[in-house]
Amino acid sequence: MDFTYCEFPCTVSIDTFKAYFNLKDVKLPKVSGKSWDTSQHQTQNEAHEGQTNQAKSLRHLVLDAIVQNWSELPLYQQLGRREDRNYILSHLDTQLPLQLLSSHIRDDFFWVRGYEQRWRTAPLQARGRERPWINIYMERHVQEFIENMQTGDYEQEGNVQATLDICAAYINQLEINFLQPSPASTEGNDHIPLDYLLSNLPDLRQLRLSYSTKTAGCNYQTGCNQMTPRDILLLAKGLSQCHELRQFCLHNTKLLPYQMRYLAHSLDKGCHHLSELSFIHCAVGDAGIRGFLETCGRESFGTLTVLDLTNNKITEEGAYILSRTLRHVPLQRLVLRLNPIQSDGAAAIFHTLQAMPIKELDLGSCSITETITKLFMMLICQHTVLLDIDMSNNALGEDFGKHLLKIIICNKVLEKLDLRNTGLSLAMRQKFQEFLIKNIERKKYEALKKKQRDKFKSMMQI
Repeated sequence: MDFTYCEFPCTVSIDTFKAYFNLKDVKLPKVSGKSWDTSQHQTQNEAHEGQTNQAKSLRHLVLDAIVQNWSELPLYQQLGRREDRNYILSHLDTQLPLQLLSSHIRDDFFWVRGYEQRWRTAPLQARGRERPWINIYMERHVQEFIENMQTGDYEQEGNVQATLDICAAYINQLEINFLQPSPASTEGNDHIPLDYLLSNLPDLRQLRLSYSTKTAGCNYQTGCNQMTPRDILLLAKGLSQCHELRQFCLHNTKLLPYQMRYLAHSLDKGCHHLSELSFIHCAVGDAGIRGFLETCGRESFGTLTVLDLTNNKITEEGAYILSRTLRHVPLQRLVLRLNPIQSDGAAAIFHTLQAMPIKELDLGSCSITETITKLFMMLICQHTVLLDIDMSNNALGEDFGKHLLKIIICNKVLEKLDLRNTGLSLAMRQKFQEFLIKNIERKKYEALKKKQRDKFKSMMQI
């Protein structure tokens, strides 16, 4: 059976095809420039002879002509048969102008093929939450465009506007891992302006950004990895126009207190649906936390559920400032990892958690000692929502574990408790793990019983 010119195998995996056909009896088409190795079933001469002696049908000659002249006459939607369209998707050059391709083709198979040919590996998508591949391709294209742009090449009405015209409608998530530094000949260390780019992405929901520099080379100069006053003003201006932004992360970028005030004002003013906020490895410090929170009002960030402040040199003073403000925010996850808040800062956080619906708390590597034992036991006994606690890499000691072992049975909801490198023995940590497994199994059983009761009630109503 000859599938050399059949289109449907190009849209399914080779494993699926092998489940229905014996490879000894068929010829397979080339898929993305690759074909099944036929050396096991026939010699190369036989394969070459069979290929050269087989004439293409008139239909395939026409489709080949369409592919070769597609840039002048882009025919795709005009083709009525799905098989013809699949043939076009399998053979069309992915290096054609992006504007031409995006305006005529939206099929996932073509865009994942183009992604793999351009960037070799394609990202995995969570099952049930798949996104259109044209969006993923455009987001990576814009990321590459921004990260590789030199400051002298930025033209708002030129290359920037041209890229936005093609890609803006498809951008939901944007990740920028570095920016190019200014040439050494310039006076300042300004990076390319992001205000116009962000203001013209109406559907942007996730933004992960860093002003660090990875390839400075000859352009390296002191301060090229930091945000300048112009950078923060333009970033704040752009963020104030991101009205659909849900997740914002700024990482590996040193932030000064006045810069935190600008960010707080712009996020509070423009991002009314913000649910996740992260400042990671930004050296914010206590002054930065104070400046950020003083700019916010009592009703600010009413939709925020995740706050990640990993490694920001926050001490017990900053933790106390946070504790006074967070009680008005509906946080479900708080990360203060790698901040030396010590036991006094942890005590302030624990006191605030009693009035919050928080589910995950990360205080790993925060210089907390055994003096927190009493307050931690109170948290375990009284908090009825907390599911995940990370206290790893803190000097808690063996006595902390003994007290916790006595009262942890009072908690029926906790599912994860990380106590690695805290001075507790492996045997004691295994006992905690056994208890947490029982909690998880009990909750699964209760959920199953509730589901059965609801099903029975619905049947009774019928």
